[in-house]
Amino acid sequence: MKYTFAGMITTLLSIIHINAQIPLTVLPSGGNKKASVSERIGLTDVTIQYSRPGVKGREGKIWGQLIHSSFADQGFGSSKAAPWRAGANENTVFTFSTDVKIEGQPITAGSYGFFIAYEPDECTLIFSENYTSWGSYFYDEKEDALRVKVKPEVLSNSVEWLKYEFSNQTENSATISLQWEKISIPLRVETDYINIQLASFRKELRTEKGGCAMVPATEYKP
Repeated sequence: MKYTFAGMITTLLSIIHINAQIPLTVLPSGGNKKASVSERIGLTDVTIQYSRPGVKGREGKIWGQLIHSSFADQGFGSSKAAPWRAGANENTVFTFSTDVKIEGQPITAGSYGFFIAYEPDECTLIFSENYTSWGSYFYDEKEDALRVKVKPEVLSNSVEWLKYEFSNQTENSATISLQWEKISIPLRVETDYINIQLASFRKELRTEKGGCAMVPATEYKP
């Protein structure tokens, strides 16, 4: 098949036009790293999706400077009193597969945008029902599902890339800590392990699992 010069130009322009409408896959904005961490606490799956900014030589200029204190007007969006997005780029999103308690306060199963109003002596942690907006530029306190207060902790070693870490696990609880530079912000998550287990048993007893469990081993036939 023969192509004329004009035909090749037309084809090339068509390809450029198509690609201009479909964004190409590139590194995250600002060189931040996308991440996800998940652990099971009892029978509850807890997943955190976030982006990881780096310190990049800004030691001593992160908390209270790059990360503004309390609530601030960021100069964009509808929010005039926005907390920090607790990460970079898109919202940090917590997802709980069952109801849990955070710092002793109940929150229902689901996904939540996670924000922090930072103060050196006490931080306000916010779980918002709006988890799809970009950052906290459109934050609205009316969409808050839960607010709790915790004390930040000083780390002995600097953490270059922001991370979320699970620690102090028991069969029904764990501490989740945001760690960046030399600050750690912890929150305690608890599950009603016994009642979740009982509810799971009741549900499974109404399925083929329950039928197999109720048949004595000597009578069971595959």
